[in-house]
Amino acid sequence: MPPGTEALYRAALGPAGALAYLPFFTRFEASGRSGVVWSTRAAVGHLAWLVYWRLWDAVLALASLAVAGAGALGWLWTHADAVPTGVRVGLTVTVAVLWCALPGLWGVAWLHAGLRQRAKLAVEEADTFKEALERLERSENAWRLRGLGAAGAVALAVALLAGVVWQLWRVPVAAGESASAPPRPTQSPVASPAAVPSPVAAQPAPSRPEPEPDLEPVIEHPVASPAAAPGPAAPEAPGIRPRPRGFGVNVGMFAVAGNAERVKARLAEAGLPVLDDPVESARGTLTRIRVGPFEQREQAEAAAKTVRTLGLEARVYAP
Repeated sequence: MPPGTEALYRAALGPAGALAYLPFFTRFEASGRSGVVWSTRAAVGHLAWLVYWRLWDAVLALASLAVAGAGALGWLWTHADAVPTGVRVGLTVTVAVLWCALPGLWGVAWLHAGLRQRAKLAVEEADTFKEALERLERSENAWRLRGLGAAGAVALAVALLAGVVWQLWRVPVAAGESASAPPRPTQSPVASPAAVPSPVAAQPAPSRPEPEPDLEPVIEHPVASPAAAPGPAAPEAPGIRPRPRGFGVNVGMFAVAGNAERVKARLAEAGLPVLDDPVESARGTLTRIRVGPFEQREQAEAAAKTVRTLGLEARVYAP
């Protein structure tokens, strides 16, 4: 690199920047063009790094790409129910990696082009070469503290926006996950002998509403103590869990009611019998979607195949 050109770059970069980036600039000047080199600082700092070096065109371009990518991923997670969860996760990771890789690979080239333009303007506006160097040094020193503050603000804003986006997507992501196996009913707690009703008293009264036609209740009766005297009928004991009578297909559990309704409508349009029931969880009430029941496993397997053709997950369970 000619001594004059190197002096201009040193003045624009400052001591720390010259130590980190001047070797790359030497290669670019020797080859006559900027090239692709990896910079961890540019990849990790991203928009904050670009703001610090005042590369405003690159800041605007990457910010626009970030908004477009976030919007596309938001639509993918909230509306594209037919796309499997694994595919959506893979696309999200790919977009995040590419977003960080762009400044990591091209950031130094953008910095070289930007500083070259600044050095050219300084030389054109100054009367002497020494004055051009002083202009570049003053500009770099005046912006250093403000650039650090602006870079910190941008990094904080990006972190806050990422947190907001994650909170907005967390429920749709959980809604798209299918249950790996049908939930196992929990056993009812053991009651004290004085509070245990007799088996006859624990039977549901005839006036109680019957369960859904496709489910039958499984009632767990505790053993009555011999010393306990028969008393009046007590409320129904806990432990009633709906259990399908035959084979069926687990489709998934959904936290968003709208997603569950869309899946039910698609299954019904395909001519499949749909079961849905609420399930309490730490995240709140979920909606479990199943297909069935069927008397034979072959019928459940055929239904599962139809469910998979709709782009949904399907798992056959036995009675």
